[in-house]
Amino acid sequence: MGLPKLEILFLTAHLPYPPASGGRRREYELISRLGKYFKIHLCSLTSDPEIDNLNSRYLEPCCASISLFRISNPKELNWHTRGRPWLMNRYHSEEGLLRISQLLKDRRFDLVHIEGYYLMQLLPAGLDLPVVLVEHNIEYSLDLQRTTLSRSCQDFLSNWREYYYTLSWERTFWRRATKVITLTDEDKKMIRHVEPEIDVQMIPNGIDHETSIFPPGSSRTKSTAEWSRYMSIQCNTCSSILLVCNFAYEPNVDAALYFSRYIFPLILNRVPNAILFLVGNSPPDEVLALMNTNYLCSHIKVTGYVESLNPFYEAAHVVVCPLRIGGGIKVKILEALKAGKAIVSTSVGAQGLNLNCKALCICDNVSDFANNVIRLLINSHERHLQEKEALRLMRTFPTWRQIAEKYIFCYCKIVPTLYQKKV
Repeated sequence: MGLPKLEILFLTAHLPYPPASGGRRREYELISRLGKYFKIHLCSLTSDPEIDNLNSRYLEPCCASISLFRISNPKELNWHTRGRPWLMNRYHSEEGLLRISQLLKDRRFDLVHIEGYYLMQLLPAGLDLPVVLVEHNIEYSLDLQRTTLSRSCQDFLSNWREYYYTLSWERTFWRRATKVITLTDEDKKMIRHVEPEIDVQMIPNGIDHETSIFPPGSSRTKSTAEWSRYMSIQCNTCSSILLVCNFAYEPNVDAALYFSRYIFPLILNRVPNAILFLVGNSPPDEVLALMNTNYLCSHIKVTGYVESLNPFYEAAHVVVCPLRIGGGIKVKILEALKAGKAIVSTSVGAQGLNLNCKALCICDNVSDFANNVIRLLINSHERHLQEKEALRLMRTFPTWRQIAEKYIFCYCKIVPTLYQKKV
């Protein structure tokens, strides 16, 4: 496009490779395209430097440099982190603070791009550079959702305190950013409601990402070919339900347990050959324990990390997204639409989409959710109609190339010299 090579410090909470979660996926797709036009200096936090150093080579073609900073041990957190929300403490890095400050002194950057408000704490005070802050979710709204789901007075008070801290710090960092970007119109309206003066813009995720870019032959999982053979056999003998989760993200754990404990037993009463596949990295003990529950043990499969989701989407009769806590647009929903699947979701899971469209069944109570899954499993005609609607809706979404162009234009407007050269 003839643009000068803007120098961008791009800060993420994790290395965006392998793209095994929604956040990593969007960051990978964005960096791989923006790296063609700008000098991307990727700075990522890590809790496993050895593994991330190996995986960073997959990002080298699209990055001018890659720096990894170890996340601080919670026991090492200083007194000044008190009164801060959990996310800020989770992604606190003394190493990151020191090395990012040094990077900003050693190199002349034109712009800072940050994925998540909680990473703003790693920038030095008084930074004289434009900052683009992307909010995957409005985090204080998630804390409010957790508060409403609290099971005890103690949980309620803890969640309410977290909501108070998050709201205060999120608003503080929005005001420090040059521009805030959300992934949905709902989140954009929420920011404008509490901070009317903020320069906020909505740029959604794309839908045309690559699906086979994981490192081949991982020793931690079956190969894609093995999963394909296994799933093709299962597909012929059972009704397959798919729930894709990055279990390192707490709302996904809540969704998996909620569906497995309350909704799935109702489905089994009507569809006794149903099998639920919980697919995603880092399943905790409470999710793994579902496979040992007496009445569920032969009906729930927890796979852990997989190289590719393709075999599971191909075999799934119905994809479910029973999120009760969340914000932003869900990559798992976009993937299911691209695969042309029948989808049943909560309104939280479908946020950012047209809730009146025919491509998704939106249900927010246990019996409605179960009945719609049952209907789609039993009635192949209705399932095929919804699959067609999913593909039709998918075609209305922008591509990642179009999304990258929106960020390029955004950068051009923020950095005046670059904008003048472009126009």
